Amino acid sequence: MHAKNRGFSIWAFGLAWILCAAFPLQASAGAWPTEAGAGQVISTSLFDNASQAFDENGDASQAVSFSKFEGAVYMEHGLTAKTTLVLQSSFQDIQFRAGVDDVNFSGLGESYLGLRHLLWDDDKTVISAQGGVLFAGAGEAIADADLGFGTTHYEARALLGRSFKLAKRDGFIDLQAARRFRPGNFPDEWRLDATTGWRPVKNIQILAQGFYTASEAEFEIARRNTRLKLQGSLVYDRSAKTSYQIGMYQTVAGKNIVKEKAFFIAIWSRY
Repeated sequence: MHAKNRGFSIWAFGLAWILCAAFPLQASAGAWPTEAGAGQVISTSLFDNASQAFDENGDASQAVSFSKFEGAVYMEHGLTAKTTLVLQSSFQDIQFRAGVDDVNFSGLGESYLGLRHLLWDDDKTVISAQGGVLFAGAGEAIADADLGFGTTHYEARALLGRSFKLAKRDGFIDLQAARRFRPGNFPDEWRLDATTGWRPVKNIQILAQGFYTASEAEFEIARRNTRLKLQGSLVYDRSAKTSYQIGMYQTVAGKNIVKEKAFFIAIWSRY
């Protein structure tokens, strides 16, 4: 998918699956650290498709044929009381057709290695910082660019979490802002993420999430683009060590990006 042909390409999904599932069911959600010596592994299967794409004016006026299956593994492990190791990788199967673009791909997407560190907390609020390195795979890496285009790049993320009670039930809000740095002539990105979760009963949690991404500059390899995605999911705690998540999301606004609709399921294994 070549930007010089001005064809529409699939959205770079490198960390999106983490944002789909990286909000653990207990107090380790989002900005919260994972207990030292403990951790969890999250396996996610995502089914994604699109028949329209947003043009440079933000209108969903372009016809495309896009489908993707992604299997991803996410892991976090508490190194100390304040520092958490984060790892992820994924396998993608992608079909995309629009204009001159005709892509069929199966292979590894990006992989991520990061550290999250707790900066400050009290009974209800936590503030953390997270830094990470992303290793390019053969799959999606940069929105509106060829698959596999890019190199090793970096992310800095600030996280704010706050717990609350609603109808005497536990809930939380998690806000994150991230900057993704790409060396050379590759576009940097801003990412803003918001999540709220609430437990109507002890073993079920409802999650509502919003994710906004914007590339900062236009390069020859890719056009400037933005995306706003809204997501809802339900998490069921089968036991203290295992939970199941099911959810959906949709891209509701954007520029030079496909209008995705997706369904996903995830299995959480804690240790």
